[in-house]
Amino acid sequence: MAFNKKYRFFFLLIALFFKQHTFAHHSRSNFDLTSIIIIKGDIVEWRYRNPHAFLKLQSLETGEPITWTVELGSIPNLKQMGLERDSIKIGDKIEIVANPEKNPKKNYLFFKSMIINKKNTYSFADVFAYSDSAKAKGKEKPGSLDFTGKWDEEISRNTILLGTGLPPFNPTKLGADIIASYDPTEEPSFYCEPVGLPSMIGTPYAIEITKDGHNYKIRHEFPGTTRTVHMNKKNLPDRDSPDVYGHSIGEIIDGKLIIETDNFIPTKWGIGQGLDSSSLKHVTEVYSLKEDGHILEIVYTVSDPVYLKKPFSKTHIKRIVPDYKLTEYEDCDPEFAKMHLLYENQ
Repeated sequence: MAFNKKYRFFFLLIALFFKQHTFAHHSRSNFDLTSIIIIKGDIVEWRYRNPHAFLKLQSLETGEPITWTVELGSIPNLKQMGLERDSIKIGDKIEIVANPEKNPKKNYLFFKSMIINKKNTYSFADVFAYSDSAKAKGKEKPGSLDFTGKWDEEISRNTILLGTGLPPFNPTKLGADIIASYDPTEEPSFYCEPVGLPSMIGTPYAIEITKDGHNYKIRHEFPGTTRTVHMNKKNLPDRDSPDVYGHSIGEIIDGKLIIETDNFIPTKWGIGQGLDSSSLKHVTEVYSLKEDGHILEIVYTVSDPVYLKKPFSKTHIKRIVPDYKLTEYEDCDPEFAKMHLLYENQ
């Protein structure tokens, strides 16, 4: 099948980059990321769901009807490329550029770009462009004076999605046993289960920090939750029952926002990718403003004597993005969260 030249160079570069990394979330190892195919057909099913949307199309290009299943991104990512729930309808004509499954017997594709009814174009590259544009515009506007504002990871979203493998934990014997049995198909998001702190700090989505009286509110676009950081130590509310997000207490010390969080429940991959956490987990976050409030440095340290010999630390650099629009994160759909696993195991 002929391949449009304007796509070839761009996607070959992306494919070469993909080969050198391991995905931090949903592994694409079942797709041939070095190959690009174009399929034309009619849309027969459309599922606008978190954590990944899906569509099915029927193609007649070979003379016989063939049904293809296409995996797309999350709802926030779809919105950032301009793809809304009603942008696609059953019966629409589609031309899609995608990575095929390595197994040629599986009609399963990973979305790159598509044209609907020969007029509306959507591309995964637009997600990265949206983030990059928001960061560029943020450089031209005033920075934050008090940590409030919208913030996005400074490194490219493409790099975040690709990841670099499991973090360099220093685990206990129990922790090492869990890491040794690491299975990427057990990713909690595939089962609509949140991992909470600290992993949600560095997702390829934005955060928004606001003030509510004395307290800070930190809204995470993913996993669609808002944390309260209690700043008045003399009048702290009673702690709720332990949960995956814990109970956060903050204070300003030497111009830095220091947040201490505990009161967690045991959580799968609650320390980081591949390593669980216990009820003894404790997370410290240090927020520092740099470059006249345009940069927010977050250094988190997580300790858990059940799974870690020594605390594990990581630094995230975020840039202010005043024009960024955080998307409401719709509930995860358990049926579709792990759909790709069903296809991979067929």
